[in-house]
Amino acid sequence: MKVLLVTNQYIDIRKDGCYCDFPLYGTLENMSVLGELRLAASFSYSDEMASTIYLNQKIDFVDPGHVEYLRPINKSVGGWLKNSVYNQKLLERLVPFMDLVVGYMPSGDADTAMRIARRHEIPFLSFLVACPWDSLHNHHRLLARLMAPISFLTTRYSVRHSDYVHYVTKEFLQRRYPTEGRALGCSDTNFGVFDPMALESRLRKLSSRKETDEVRLITTAHVDVRYKGHEFVIRAIARLKSLGDLHYRYWLIGGGKGDYLRTLCKRLGVEDQVIFLGLKTSKEVMKILKDADIYLQPSLQEGLPRSVVEAMSVALPCIGFNTGGIPELLEPEFVVDQKDVKGIVRCLIHLRDNAKYRQTAERNFQMAGDYEHSKLEKRIRDFFSEVRKDVEDKRI
Repeated sequence: MKVLLVTNQYIDIRKDGCYCDFPLYGTLENMSVLGELRLAASFSYSDEMASTIYLNQKIDFVDPGHVEYLRPINKSVGGWLKNSVYNQKLLERLVPFMDLVVGYMPSGDADTAMRIARRHEIPFLSFLVACPWDSLHNHHRLLARLMAPISFLTTRYSVRHSDYVHYVTKEFLQRRYPTEGRALGCSDTNFGVFDPMALESRLRKLSSRKETDEVRLITTAHVDVRYKGHEFVIRAIARLKSLGDLHYRYWLIGGGKGDYLRTLCKRLGVEDQVIFLGLKTSKEVMKILKDADIYLQPSLQEGLPRSVVEAMSVALPCIGFNTGGIPELLEPEFVVDQKDVKGIVRCLIHLRDNAKYRQTAERNFQMAGDYEHSKLEKRIRDFFSEVRKDVEDKRI
């Protein structure tokens, strides 16, 4: 069965094959159950170092000859229109010859593929990972904010009329983007091998913690994506500093230059407390998470954040905004209203209590077990197997 995946995720074609990042590899591996994969995807990073670090998973089960590149969304209206026309023509050429089309959503190109598939009576599966309204409505650029209602409505239409939908949340995305098709609500998180000793190691560190020790905060997200919310943690650190508490250090893992955040740190006088660690491999990220004390996800847009589950898997207490699927993961007392700096401060102070820290670490570690790769993989592959059987039966 021929399956076309339309995605704005990065794929790099090299001499020895196709490469992608670690999270996408797991998604593609699961989707290979559907049939022979073809990809309409984005170019790799223009930054060669970023491409090498991030796109380090070789996709042995996808023929490089079955990969077509979509043109990126430009910052200008003219560029966006030109590339949209090119992408539509490409999809008009590919979609009619497929048995199933999968859209990695939200994506304007996936919406286009859905409409083409529907016109040709080809089954369509939406793989919905985030809410476009949240990401665009909270964007720092005016054009993106103006696109928010359009993207919301087109995504809502595509999902509603999809034959099949894989939501990565249990409830949030389902409420905003209901479907008339067959659906699965299951995270596609893959944090590698679950370390059963992580909790013991975390509690051992806690037992030797002193009041004067520095508290290492961490967030993993691109530092130039404003809706990831790093600035609210930085403002919380500045507020704590004004109260005489200088114990906090904030580690930022992720690509980007971080010019806006660096300027903010300097203006608030906390540049010595915020450390930009740059790009790291998945293995390096997990090692750094084990060395950290508290994970923060101050995002204004999320599906079900993989990074929070990764942090929970090493028994890290986590603080997050009331965004997307974050409340599905964390205790209510550590879910803060969006942009609430005082709320972040309150949670950080709360976790200075060793008993509360221990309780939260134990709870997060236990819950992360529900997101162990083998458990999620079985649910997802069973669903995809049912989709494949359904599509094949309808072709007979």
